[in-house]
Amino acid sequence: MYKNARPLFLICETPLHVGSGSDLGIVDLPIQRERHTNFPKIEASSLKGALREAFESKLVLSEKDDSKAKSNLITINKAFGYDDGELGFDVKKRFSAKEFLKETFKENSQFSGCISITDARLLLFPVKSLYGVFAWITCPRVIKKFIADLELARITTSFSADDFNTEEDKTTSKAEILKNNNSKQQAYLEEFVFTLTKDTANGNVDKLAKWLKENIFSATDTSYWATKMEKDIIILSDENFRDFVTLATEVITRTKINNETGTVQQGALFSEEYLPAESVMYSLVMFSDEFSSREDRMTAADVKTFFEEIPNIVQIGGNATLGKGIVRTKFLTEKEKEVENA
Repeated sequence: MYKNARPLFLICETPLHVGSGSDLGIVDLPIQRERHTNFPKIEASSLKGALREAFESKLVLSEKDDSKAKSNLITINKAFGYDDGELGFDVKKRFSAKEFLKETFKENSQFSGCISITDARLLLFPVKSLYGVFAWITCPRVIKKFIADLELARITTSFSADDFNTEEDKTTSKAEILKNNNSKQQAYLEEFVFTLTKDTANGNVDKLAKWLKENIFSATDTSYWATKMEKDIIILSDENFRDFVTLATEVITRTKINNETGTVQQGALFSEEYLPAESVMYSLVMFSDEFSSREDRMTAADVKTFFEEIPNIVQIGGNATLGKGIVRTKFLTEKEKEVENA
């Protein structure tokens, strides 16, 4: 039974490709998407594997003290699960880690971890704008699901799901992506023109933007990105949001060069889809007591404290050697929640 849940925000620093395999559609290698909405997502298994690797890199491979590295490796396997010494290549080379774990967990050849990670959902999608360079878009359905997920983590906000039932396209009161055209406030997103309603000061959209800015960045952060998040968020209809996240992702065409001729190898042309940089996603991370009878078993609180050591930057998905999938993380801790509600 999971006793605690906290949101984990993922901010794409570079384009992200978490693939769903080859496809017969227009794009050869599309990204993962929800079946019923077609919104981009990251499967929980893909995300959990990437996070585990990030923890191993930070707490084992980068730890010079062997005794600390061994202790950290045991904790990682308790938290993420253990499968008969199956480890990454680099970790195996460190102090014969596979044999060390087999001896440590000799009473159990495999067991489940006490961290559960949900699929990462898309929260904010960046779209090219004629004014302000780009804007983040979202929609009522995404916001309502986000609020429902926060409620699972027992987090309350100053805005509610009922605040976003309107079909009218809206933006914040401080938006800088609008052009006043014949008394209409219009935003030019890609090749489309949207007439938007500016929210009232401290209205529902303003509250949402402020909450995201304060929790993804901080209440005192005055950097470009934090300030932009508080100003340039647009609430579009569910249908328009779906169309943008379906048609406005990055599609890159790649090929393979024949080393002998220096020309394109026949039949090696293919296309890949990427979630653009500046996309914001989130996942819920849930914690339980360790699934074992060991005397030194971890409690859910211990596991959550351990997870707070999550690296600030992780690599998720394919084409790591091309600089893709660099993601900044923000884990919302209980302490930050207390400050927010103070």
